[in-house]
Amino acid sequence: MSYLVLARKYRPQTFFDVAGQDVIVKTLSKALNSGRIAHAFLFTGSRGVGKTSIARLLAKALACEKGISDTPCGQCSHCLEITNGTSMDVVEIDGASNTSVDDVRALRETIRYQPSSCRFKIFIIDEVHMLSNSAFNALLKTLEEPPAHVKFIFATTESHKIPVTILSRCQRYDFKRLDIETITNRLSHILQIENISIAPEGLLLIAKAAEGGMRDALSLTDQVISFASEHISLEDVTQILGLIDRQNIVQATDALIRSDAKTALEIIHKAMLNGYDLKQLIDGVTTELRHLSIATSIGTIAGFSELSKSEIDLIDQKAKSLDAADLQRLFAMALDSIDTISRSEQPQLMIELAFLRMADRPLMAETSTIMYAISRLEALSKGADTPIRPTSAAKPEEKALNTSQISLGNIDQTWLRFVNLCIQQITAIGHHLEHARLVNVTNEQDKVVIDIELEQQFHYQSIMEALNNTTLQSLLASIYGKNAQLKPTLAIKEIAPSPSTMTITQAREVAQQQAQEALQEQAQNHPVVQKALSLFGGEIRAVKKNN
Repeated sequence: MSYLVLARKYRPQTFFDVAGQDVIVKTLSKALNSGRIAHAFLFTGSRGVGKTSIARLLAKALACEKGISDTPCGQCSHCLEITNGTSMDVVEIDGASNTSVDDVRALRETIRYQPSSCRFKIFIIDEVHMLSNSAFNALLKTLEEPPAHVKFIFATTESHKIPVTILSRCQRYDFKRLDIETITNRLSHILQIENISIAPEGLLLIAKAAEGGMRDALSLTDQVISFASEHISLEDVTQILGLIDRQNIVQATDALIRSDAKTALEIIHKAMLNGYDLKQLIDGVTTELRHLSIATSIGTIAGFSELSKSEIDLIDQKAKSLDAADLQRLFAMALDSIDTISRSEQPQLMIELAFLRMADRPLMAETSTIMYAISRLEALSKGADTPIRPTSAAKPEEKALNTSQISLGNIDQTWLRFVNLCIQQITAIGHHLEHARLVNVTNEQDKVVIDIELEQQFHYQSIMEALNNTTLQSLLASIYGKNAQLKPTLAIKEIAPSPSTMTITQAREVAQQQAQEALQEQAQNHPVVQKALSLFGGEIRAVKKNN
């Protein structure tokens, strides 16, 4: 006798055997018992959660010789034929291989005929989303007004691909993914019948690997049983299925928390030697950090995970001694690494880099220094005329960040002071003076003459009109003395100005460029900024000045 895999051998034969879909079972049971039965059903959900099994159970309930109910006998000819897949009136169609409009037209021809022996002619179309648009259109009219002897049951894993016109004509049931407890309980029941034992930790690992699907869980269990003895340990499960057990994940997570890069890298190396998928490792570490982050924030992970009670207790206890902000930082860094590692052609290198960055993150005590560094970089990028002096208590690295400043050394300081006063009190005139080049300051008898030169007619004309401004004269006297005179001239375009003389505007542009270059150098080389990069898991691409 050929071997029957567990997923087929233990397929539910009654509604009450279905695990984890209580709401759907209850709704269908009431509909069957009340006689309020739709002509078309849509079962949607992820793989292996019971869609096809319940479709066949529904077909049995509708075809059973003892009448329509939620408890088909399972013994009559109709029930046995449906169980064995030999019923002429229950037609199972694979939507993936019958996608064309011609396939649907052939189906419509079949629909016209009365069932040969059952109460209804039932069509179960699996992966219905694979039908073409023209096939769906051909099905529309029949689906809207089918003959009384016809029932449709559609199953799909991707309901979003089904046209709205089809969805609106079906009674929809959304199947949920099964939780770990439901899967482990079902596996334990089946293994007890099979007289096989698997360590509880091994069962838990299988249930997690199944990702909510009972069929996947049974297939994995079949694989383990095929290669191991009747008493199967956690080590057997991990070796046979190539799964990383929780112990390795916890060890890697603990190593990263205490900044132990060596241990974290050793676990990666061990995973590689055992042929494990490294995405499992980063996924597991990310999930573990998530559990710890929640536990530190709200006190417990209970109710927010599918872990066993002993695992929950261990996480809750560990979380009491950890820093919530540090865990959340690690959680974010691990989460950012998942996609990169999954897509990389060198996953080992990427996960090693991720672990090194996580282990080498700055301690939270250094955060104030890092934030100070960032604020100083922002201040430098704005080009302040004078630096902010550090306090006597400032750390050496903070003092180092204050060394860059903008210097207008090529500008006469008396002239600069006068122009700045004008900007404060007569702004428009002051900004025109910023574009003037100081040519000479001479003493002529009892007055001081300030010769300035302007390249643009607009600035020259504006200053000429302002020469009699009383505020300008007052400011001029306060800086250069009584009877000081401002003497503007318009530059001759054919004669280039001396490179040693600049306008205040030009001097500031040069100084800001120098500050930008200093900022770039500090950002690339300063250890405090490097700590900031490590903190946020980034890298310097460019340093731009904020205007």
